[in-house]
Amino acid sequence: MKPGSNINYGSLSTLIQELIDFEQELEENRHSLDFDLGLIMERGRGIRYMSTPPDVIPFARAGVDGLQYGFLTDFGIIADPAQAPVVCVSPMHWNGVWLVARNLQEFLSIVYTDNSPLIHYYEHTDAYLHDLARRQAPVYDERRQMVRELFRTRFGIQPIEDMVRYIKELRITRRRSIAVQTLNGLGVVPLSSEQHVHTPFSLPDTLLWERDGKRIRQFFLKASVESRLAFIRDAQTKHLFTDCSLRTFVTAQLRTMGMPDAADHLDESYYTVVMES
Repeated sequence: MKPGSNINYGSLSTLIQELIDFEQELEENRHSLDFDLGLIMERGRGIRYMSTPPDVIPFARAGVDGLQYGFLTDFGIIADPAQAPVVCVSPMHWNGVWLVARNLQEFLSIVYTDNSPLIHYYEHTDAYLHDLARRQAPVYDERRQMVRELFRTRFGIQPIEDMVRYIKELRITRRRSIAVQTLNGLGVVPLSSEQHVHTPFSLPDTLLWERDGKRIRQFFLKASVESRLAFIRDAQTKHLFTDCSLRTFVTAQLRTMGMPDAADHLDESYYTVVMES
């Protein structure tokens, strides 16, 4: 299935297809992009988890713990995924998602250099260094090294020289770009040209629409776009969209805000769960 038939990868469509073709070529020769580099390309629409943000477009998986990788479009502000940062979505991690690369090309560089920041969330770079120090030296594998070098030359990979510095700069840049912080660390970038005042909303750990619905409706009537989107990020982090009434209300709000794709994606995350159960 060609990329773009179900997902719009914009100007990255050709590169995504080249990665899929490379994966297939490896498989035909009894090699594996998954086994040798820890990457599985999405060849169809791609699954969405309850923790997959509605403004993320999945393009690949890690093959372990359900981890998936996607482009963060910041609720449509980034129209072309080529300009979008890459996040890891984890259905098993407490916050569900974290930033891993500035763009797809740098993501590929991390895959080649050291994919541990892609499959583990390091709250501080010291944790990464500690993990690095504990690892045993890898056993040389000629076949795997061949696949890695094919990957490097095929896609013009430049290894990340200083991973700690990369992780630090990636997070600093993101923090400086957001207008509102959120529980999962992604935050919300400025979406409106008007000066806005963030209105925080104290979300309960367990939501009952009969009890909390009125307060939520009033909040969405008065709060800025950025504050409403921060509510959505935090509600997803707390897994509150299992409440069908809240989800129905929020998807309607996203459509009212001119974000129909995000609304569809949020619904799709839960349709997938229903279909699988």
